[in-house]
Amino acid sequence: MADRPSDDQRNSATFAALAMLLLISAGLLALVAFVLPQVLWLVVIVIGLGLIVVLHYMIWGRWLTSRLRDEEEAQQQKPSDESDRH
Repeated sequence: MADRPSDDQRNSATFAALAMLLLISAGLLALVAFVLPQVLWLVVIVIGLGLIVVLHYMIWGRWLTSRLRDEEEAQQQKPSDESDRH
């Protein structure tokens, strides 16, 4: 029976496939941009909106993660404070 590939091997294969997909897509988009220059502006707008979404996610995600961590620490300290009183 063949051994299953490790997680690292599967992750690297997935990364390689995604990289090739992005390269092929960028090449096809470049060809389309040569024929229809207006497509380039559409791509710039879509990439700009995507960057705004990523920035918003990163900022909001960091805030939410730190807030959840603070609440978890507060809950962990609360039972120990109550047990000290008894």
